[in-house]
Amino acid sequence: MNKSRWVQKARVWHRRLGWVGGIALLLFGISGLTHPLMTWFGPQPAVFFPPQAHIESTEIAAIPAILASQGIASAQQVRIVPTADGNKLQVTDTNQRRYFALDTGAEHLDFDRQQGEWLARYYTGLADTPIREMYLQTRFDNAYPEVNRLLPVWRVSFATKDGMTAFVHTELNALAALSNNMRTAQQALFRSLHSFSWLSSWELLRVVVLTVLSLSLLGLGLAGATLVFVMPARHIPAARRRWHRYLALLLWLPLLAFSSSGLYHLWHKVAADADTGFMAAPALDLRPLWQQDQTIVTQLESQEVNAPLNGASLLQGPNATLLLRLAHPAGPQHEHVHRQARFDGTSTERPSRLIALTGTSEEGWSDRSLARYFAAEHLGIEQDAIVGTELVSAFGPDYDFRNKRLPVWRIRHAGGSAFIDPANGTLVDHATAPDRWEGHVFGHLHKWNFLTPWVGRQVRDSLAVVIVLLALVSATLGMGLQYRRRRRVVAQGGQPIL
Repeated sequence: MNKSRWVQKARVWHRRLGWVGGIALLLFGISGLTHPLMTWFGPQPAVFFPPQAHIESTEIAAIPAILASQGIASAQQVRIVPTADGNKLQVTDTNQRRYFALDTGAEHLDFDRQQGEWLARYYTGLADTPIREMYLQTRFDNAYPEVNRLLPVWRVSFATKDGMTAFVHTELNALAALSNNMRTAQQALFRSLHSFSWLSSWELLRVVVLTVLSLSLLGLGLAGATLVFVMPARHIPAARRRWHRYLALLLWLPLLAFSSSGLYHLWHKVAADADTGFMAAPALDLRPLWQQDQTIVTQLESQEVNAPLNGASLLQGPNATLLLRLAHPAGPQHEHVHRQARFDGTSTERPSRLIALTGTSEEGWSDRSLARYFAAEHLGIEQDAIVGTELVSAFGPDYDFRNKRLPVWRIRHAGGSAFIDPANGTLVDHATAPDRWEGHVFGHLHKWNFLTPWVGRQVRDSLAVVIVLLALVSATLGMGLQYRRRRRVVAQGGQPIL
């Protein structure tokens, strides 16, 4: 096909796709701008790290007696957590989270609500601000979308002018999200125009509509790029057409990257197994521990556990062996260390200590060995199938910020990678080879993460915003030219293409 045929076909398809592709660019571009705007101007936490506990060995030794006196034979998680009223024993099962005093063993009723309020005030710094509304949220919405992953969470809305709202997850003592009226509106705009969440009840229709818009945008970019590079350079008298061509020279590659990676992301999510991403560890059998209070004291003394501790939890390893996991802080806790830890891999915790409380195994336990065990159990594979193990202390394309938990252990096997939380044996995420490819493509072509090591996140986001704004200008110019041409053809008695 000679150049004239290429130009003719490209011109026809550029005009045919002009309206649909232009509308798609406006919808995706305007909504896409909300992401960096939420990052730049959205509410920020007063602190970026969880509240720290200073745990005494006597408090740890009280765990068996409390469990026995309350008749707690099984639980999803058992750990000591800091609260506004000192350290408490937190026991989580599938239906509720219970709290007990470590000195008397008495249960604090409805304490999870108090814990949620305390955490919300801790993370926001609003110690005395009245609370306008507070309830346990069990589903996602515009203020707390699916990207946050953690449920249920306490939704705590403060009586501030901007409607500050904190979403806290008491199992992790984590701030799951922080929002206000402006951020909620921006997220609603993004979900409506970028992912068409209002069509979620008709998932097939939503996917079809987004596919048509993405393909139109992709085709528009390909046709425009063909016109730019195949047609010879020439002077264009009309200023609108001339600027439209100038912008096309700059935007064709980012436009193709955005549209192709977005389409890939959509189809991958449709095809992915939604049930492989998260799996809690099996419930703990606590009955063998009921009479082990003195054993714990002896174990703590023999292990010379007198260093500062910021975490104590129970795990159940092979052969139903109950293990006590003691977490040690890495050192002085500074806000900037914790804020950057999610991105640059700064460790905020030294290697934990694991003490066997039941069973006769003499194996040397470690977070690494237990992570391998839990991964094999969750995935139903043999230990021999594991080909690699590494500690993940920063978010990235394979393990992104949606998971909220760091550090985790990455367990590589033939089918992909499992990410295990060492504190409780939870399978936080499972990435197959297709997941890995999609994560890298979306991260680099849609979010421009390839620029981050060179220019940083702020400059990267600023460049993306500039490109999107120019794309919106180009779309407006192009649709204006399309409209004027249509009117001219109709006035001359012709039949316009779309």
